[in-house]
Amino acid sequence: MVITTLAAQTVILGLLDPDSGLVWGIFDWVPGGRTGQMILLGLVALVAAVAGGWAHTRRAQDTERAGGSGDIRSREPA
Repeated sequence: MVITTLAAQTVILGLLDPDSGLVWGIFDWVPGGRTGQMILLGLVALVAAVAGGWAHTRRAQDTERAGGSGDIRSREPA
């Protein structure tokens, strides 16, 4: 989720301030100039968001499978 946040902020900064260097020139090799760099950063943000969502749902499924139904059993009133 950190990658999603950083990439999205960089895209927004690039849209608002065209004179700023995107990610300190790391993506200067991308063809298409500034537009290509913005598209690549948007794709990075999208992939990171999808991977984070998948990991979140995957973790919930593993926890549910390992812990059973999640109900507390044999709990007697005090």
